[in-house]
Amino acid sequence: MLELQHPTLETLIKTINDLEPMEIINKLMECYNEQQVVSFATVDAKQPRVRPMTLIKLKERFYMITGARGGRDAKKLQQIRENPRFEYHLVLKGTDQNGFIRGMGETWEQEDHETRKKVYDRITWAANFFDSAGHPDYVLLELKHTGFSYRWPDTREICYLTL
Repeated sequence: MLELQHPTLETLIKTINDLEPMEIINKLMECYNEQQVVSFATVDAKQPRVRPMTLIKLKERFYMITGARGGRDAKKLQQIRENPRFEYHLVLKGTDQNGFIRGMGETWEQEDHETRKKVYDRITWAANFFDSAGHPDYVLLELKHTGFSYRWPDTREICYLTL
């Protein structure tokens, strides 16, 4: 089940779907691997900015590692500090027609050393960019979802789930 930093999940979910809210969450969570590349959007003043980034799912929490190019002063981090809202797009492969998940919410720089080390140690490619979880340019973003829109592969209906 998706672990959120909110009170009881059932009281926060509004959906236009036949499935129970927790069934939808569980089905969505099954679509994620530990790592997947998504198109990640932030806002630069009034202009959306999209870039490929690796979305990391560990124990029902979501993260992204960044900072290799530009460190803590990277443009995307400046944009997030100015406006922490994000959206990403994940393609779900289908037989005849692909589906997708669009996740949206807020992100922040995770400063907890234990969490930063746990993610760094688990995601082996991080060592290609940073010599340790304490490296000054290693930035761990944590993402808190506030909603999803999705279309299951080989279907036409676009559904919405607000947390």
